[in-house]
Amino acid sequence: MDVVNTVNEQTARGVGLLHKAFQILELFSADQPSWTQAEIGRATDLTRSTVSRLVRYLCGRGYLAYQERTGRYTLGYGAIELGRRAQLQFDLASMAVDLLEDIGRNTLETVILTGFNPTALHVVCLSQIASQQGGLRVYQDVGATYPLYVGASAKPVLAHLPTQMAEVVLKGPMTPINPAWVQTEDRLRADLKTIREKGYAVSSEETYPGVAGIGAAILDPNGYPIGCIAIAVPMQRVSADMIARYGKMVVEATAAMSERLRGALDRQSGKQAEQADIG
Repeated sequence: MDVVNTVNEQTARGVGLLHKAFQILELFSADQPSWTQAEIGRATDLTRSTVSRLVRYLCGRGYLAYQERTGRYTLGYGAIELGRRAQLQFDLASMAVDLLEDIGRNTLETVILTGFNPTALHVVCLSQIASQQGGLRVYQDVGATYPLYVGASAKPVLAHLPTQMAEVVLKGPMTPINPAWVQTEDRLRADLKTIREKGYAVSSEETYPGVAGIGAAILDPNGYPIGCIAIAVPMQRVSADMIARYGKMVVEATAAMSERLRGALDRQSGKQAEQADIG
């Protein structure tokens, strides 16, 4: 019981510090983009020692930057990069539409685009091209969410996450989505190794009975996964040749998306540099 209480107390303290750090970050706005430590303390009602400790940590992580000339703090490149990643998530669907349509025309199967939500550790269906096949078809609701441990539209994200972040999923509970298919840590670790080697994931009835998937991760210029492009197929139409062909398609499509993301970020950086010069 004492051990449990100690763990709970440590967790509570960690959450409390995280809340205080966000209190500080949320102060920075277009109306007041810079703050001194004294101003932060008055605005948040945090003690001077707490403000000093958290500000040093946030500066070390790149989320705040200290301006020696003025003695004030501004948002750092870490915060700016985080915002750019968030903006790219919103742009994914419009950036990928032609790639999804091409795959849909070439396969006549359902094509799904997911975006990664790092806070909840799941993916969200952002867009889909419905199957044009007669008979059995796979359909996915836009807005549906899936955990990272199952499915070809989610596991590629997990395969490319930093180790510490991936371990949270690998060591956590893995509640089945399809009750007939149960994920295990050993199976998932082996699957992730294969995904990294081949460049794409294959799933069989992991999310829905009778449905297979082939998907690959969309990576930002730093190699961080921000979503997936996947093809969903009824099991009765799956073959080894199909998996190989569809795997090649999603790998090529996600590589093209990664290049588009790089170009979008470069354009954003160029605009920010121009605005800084003007300022």
